[in-house]
Amino acid sequence: MTPTPDKAKRLGRGLDALIGPPSAGHSSSIRLSREDATTTRDGFRRILVSAIAANPLQPRKVFDAGELAELRASIEANGLLQPLLVRPRESGYELVAGERRFRAIQQLGWKDVPAQVRDLDDQDVLTLALIENLQRSDLDPIEEAEGYQDLISRFSLTQQQVATAVGRERSTIANSIRLLGLPAAVRTMVRTGELSLGHARTLLGLTEQAEMVAMAREIVAQGLTVREVERRVRHANTASSQGKHNRRAAKGGNGQRPVELKPIEEQLRRRFQTDAVITASGSRRGDIRLSFYSADDLERLLDILLGKDREVI
Repeated sequence: MTPTPDKAKRLGRGLDALIGPPSAGHSSSIRLSREDATTTRDGFRRILVSAIAANPLQPRKVFDAGELAELRASIEANGLLQPLLVRPRESGYELVAGERRFRAIQQLGWKDVPAQVRDLDDQDVLTLALIENLQRSDLDPIEEAEGYQDLISRFSLTQQQVATAVGRERSTIANSIRLLGLPAAVRTMVRTGELSLGHARTLLGLTEQAEMVAMAREIVAQGLTVREVERRVRHANTASSQGKHNRRAAKGGNGQRPVELKPIEEQLRRRFQTDAVITASGSRRGDIRLSFYSADDLERLLDILLGKDREVI
């Protein structure tokens, strides 16, 4: 499902921009005679807590017990300052936004709660849940990446459409989704905060998942900085490239390569500030390999290679 032009303009501006203010007219399609809710004078409705089901599209998977306890204490002392957002179901309601508030209210044993009721489709629900968490910095990097990928997979959206929906740059969405290429063990380290986002992105420069896991464990054990990891990744890839080159040369017979290639490689390294390898065959054919070690490193190389003619994808 592709967002309508009007929706695309409103999504990235937060929850209020998408759902609009509460109004009786907007809720007219919902049966006001339901026994599980009553309408209040401020346009919200008081809904039985037992009639609200959890949001199955909630991108956040982990909720900090300490933060939830603080929120519960605040709500108990001051009341609920911001109503929940729900959508109607055949029986009861489904939570759209306000997962932490809803959990705190359940722990307090409230019987009913003020809420906005809106008719929203699945794409709206997932996008709103993402926006709410992003605005509050509640998602870890992997949850954020999974949320973006979920939008793309479920509704056949492009990265640019997702970027417009949540109010972020396309490159931010692309770099986030790349984290899903990490091995499960490494993704867990990112979720728990053992690995920083910078460390994780640098590990993506390795070609083998086993190497990623091994180096991730070294980062945690030795407290390596991102710069140190970048150097190790560069060294690992250079050694791998040299090994492949030596194997190709051995298959070719004498293992010799034109001596003039070495100074050319050095020029390429200085120009592009990265590892460069030229492979040539006896038939006057070959290839030039430039290595990159992070998403930012790739962006830098593309800017140098393509310049003003580069197209945004």
